[in-house]
Amino acid sequence: MNKAEETFLVVLKDAIHPGSEPSELPPSDWKSIFDVAKKQNLFPFVYDAATNYPSFADFDSSEPQYFASATAAMTMQMQKTEKFIELYQAFLSAGMAPITMKGIICRNLYGERADFRPSGDEDILIEKKDYEKAVEVLKSCGYRSNEQPDKALKAVQEVTFHSQKTNGEPNLTVELHLNPFGTNSSSRERMNDWFKNVFQSNETVLIQDTTVRTMTPTDHFLFLVLHAFKHFTGGGLGVRIMLDVLLFDEKYGDRIDWEYVNKALDESGASGFLADLVSIGNEYLGFNLTQKTELVSPHELLDDMLRAGTFGNTTATDCTAGRIVSDTIQKDGRGKNRFTSYMRLIFPSWKTWTSWKPYLSDKPWLLPGEWVKRIVRYLRGETSTSNLNEIDESYEKAVDRLALLKKYGII
Repeated sequence: MNKAEETFLVVLKDAIHPGSEPSELPPSDWKSIFDVAKKQNLFPFVYDAATNYPSFADFDSSEPQYFASATAAMTMQMQKTEKFIELYQAFLSAGMAPITMKGIICRNLYGERADFRPSGDEDILIEKKDYEKAVEVLKSCGYRSNEQPDKALKAVQEVTFHSQKTNGEPNLTVELHLNPFGTNSSSRERMNDWFKNVFQSNETVLIQDTTVRTMTPTDHFLFLVLHAFKHFTGGGLGVRIMLDVLLFDEKYGDRIDWEYVNKALDESGASGFLADLVSIGNEYLGFNLTQKTELVSPHELLDDMLRAGTFGNTTATDCTAGRIVSDTIQKDGRGKNRFTSYMRLIFPSWKTWTSWKPYLSDKPWLLPGEWVKRIVRYLRGETSTSNLNEIDESYEKAVDRLALLKKYGII
């Protein structure tokens, strides 16, 4: 952890758990601190917190572009929140109440700074029987999707819709989930099993005078932890995802069925992972949460989060490394030599193809055409696996991450 990352964590701690006075900060390299914050998709939140430090004043006055950037990001998030509330009201008018996950629910954990915590999209979960009706609502509100799910909706985790930009408003991306974790591996399918009853057992929260349906605290906390764990076992996760988990625990911990959660995490192999997140939060961010299982390697996990950024996909090499890691896990840790990894990147499996393009489940005869398109893109240098030097860098990153995952018993 470098100095900018250390100061970034201090600023986060003061923002989340402020004392009577902010921590004493010496003159700091705020540009580097904000680079860390941007990588973690927490820049508006960190900028707002930075204004509490006397040492920040001179920098702020000499670099006004940071104020403008933070204000623009916060304003855009406010507009996105309003657009989502309008969309959700349309669902309610149509007699539907989708289950809202992450996004706006997590932003509410940040109190008056809710819209300083950016969301890349909003996630809603529906039952398969309601898919066509949900699509009608989205289309009537100006949302469109280019994705083609399989007819039986068996191979699709979510379908992504984008709003049409009007009157200078930002686009809003909505992921319409048919299941929480997808079906492209047996571990993901088992994760879904813990959420079979969320449509029978759920609750509502009031957001901007609108009643929004969401999971119970037990189910939503488990979902947040497994969602973080899913990213950890792929490209990696960032500090923002950890904050969502810890803030949810802090607010709803006394309403969580910990016996149920711990059983699910034990089965999923994520118990030590959560323990380390709690340890990091208690040590660096001022939380006082109960650590319920033994630690594995919290400091290595923190370093991995700081490197990964929000989802471990900051660069093309990060994305490719994540694919190597995910593929190795699906193969139970076998066959992770360099040549095999390269071949799996260039020639993905049928399961990978159907996760990318679910309609192939209904129309497997279209696969040869997709192969031709992929080969053409590869020859043109348009894929992340076309540059051998970048593949080598990705492979080395993947090896480092796999060594860490091994400590958690994931492989």
